[in-house]
Amino acid sequence: MSENLGNQKQPLKNVVSFSLPKDYFFEKGMKAFQKNETDQAVYYLKKAAEDEENPTVLVEIARKLLALNQYQMGITILEYTLDKQPANEDVYYLLAYAFFELGLFQKANIYAQKYMDIGTDEDQLEELEDYLDVIQSEEDDDLSINDELLVLQERVTNCLANHDWKSAKSTLLTIVDRYQDFWPAYNNLALVELHLDNHEEAIRVLYYVLEHNPGNLSALIHLTMLKRLIGQEKEAFEQLVSFENIVPISEEHRHKLGVLFYQFQQHEQAFRLFHLLYLERPQREMQFYYMYCDAAYRCGRQEYAEKVWNYEIGNSVEDGEQYPWSEKKHTTSEIENLMTDTEFQSQFAKTNSERWGLIYFMKEYYYLQKFISVLEDLPELDLIGIDADLEQVLLQNVCYMEPHPSIQIVLNGAKTIQAMWDEEYVNLRDHLQLWFYSVCELTVKYNELPIDEKVLLAATHYLTVKKDQNVSQKEIAANYKISTYLLKKGIDLIKNIF
Repeated sequence: MSENLGNQKQPLKNVVSFSLPKDYFFEKGMKAFQKNETDQAVYYLKKAAEDEENPTVLVEIARKLLALNQYQMGITILEYTLDKQPANEDVYYLLAYAFFELGLFQKANIYAQKYMDIGTDEDQLEELEDYLDVIQSEEDDDLSINDELLVLQERVTNCLANHDWKSAKSTLLTIVDRYQDFWPAYNNLALVELHLDNHEEAIRVLYYVLEHNPGNLSALIHLTMLKRLIGQEKEAFEQLVSFENIVPISEEHRHKLGVLFYQFQQHEQAFRLFHLLYLERPQREMQFYYMYCDAAYRCGRQEYAEKVWNYEIGNSVEDGEQYPWSEKKHTTSEIENLMTDTEFQSQFAKTNSERWGLIYFMKEYYYLQKFISVLEDLPELDLIGIDADLEQVLLQNVCYMEPHPSIQIVLNGAKTIQAMWDEEYVNLRDHLQLWFYSVCELTVKYNELPIDEKVLLAATHYLTVKKDQNVSQKEIAANYKISTYLLKKGIDLIKNIF
């Protein structure tokens, strides 16, 4: 059903694509679902649905996604299946269930009535009778208003999940125009403005919320986070202090505030909130356990942190994988901020080759668990099947181009670049990104590298540093022991592919 769930992919000429078994993503998704690994289950089940045509399998995928509260995707799959198989009674039952859970009672009523006509499962018939009783007890005026807002909210959720910030902004502006006191929409609008690099507008929206709804905790948390991101550390920390004695009632606010404390390395306060969340619902995603256990360890609860990590995560990671608090390859806040910026850049890369150097950099210098979380959140682009096993799916296959084995050149060059920059992380990251991009794009264009890889290394080195450092082409050429003519040729080739 790829025409409904994703863009059609046209393979580039001379690229050997990597083929996974047909049921690979489905089986991974079902295993993750059984282990209560929510994020991974959702990711793999969505991937499984993209190229699946078997109605029985699609209905099973939709059923699991609905159980994981992925209503929009579940409904999309079911509606697609209904077009192919109009007499499938399970589809009518699941659509009625999904729309009822969303509060879209008018649509739920349509599918429930249809199931009452053709359904054969006694338990499902009885359940839908209860739904119909609830639906009939509601007043029509309230339903029409509720339905419209929920439809718009679901549209926003879908846009945010796909990182379609412009469409999300358009829908949120519609919501705040029609429902002027619906403050969650304003808070989401501020976050979207942040993703669009409209920092001043994001701040304006949050101040508007606080002016008309003083004490709105989401707005205060978002404003604190935003001030930290734009360098107003002192103001952000002053606001953070005011949260220390607050214990939010809602799970969403507890999680947001816990993450905020964790980002500011206020581990005791972060642990306090994460611990409440854990006691209420232990089954959570990997990233939660990562922050929860790390916060516990860093505020003196080492034995407890190890116990929870081993119990919740121990069977889900490979042998020898480090604890969250294990020594990093870096320790400064500078590299932490750079990783956040790198993650942001990878979200908005327009081509895979722009992204590959950033991914490689994150993999080398991030915690493994955090890296996998980032990788799975990236929007998918053509010719890339993002999977946790980066070495297998990304580096060893997607980047291999006939007749030239560019992957080996890419990896050898990457190791050289890493040794060259040591702890100059900004130059390291930027050089890696340009290196991956240049090798891959030039190989696609010419079927093989048109210049020696050492010349290309020198050219990418020069283009990486020329803006910020007073360095001449002559100096770079001498360092690489090549002529300035060859260096200029390499620079021109790279400029021509941008």
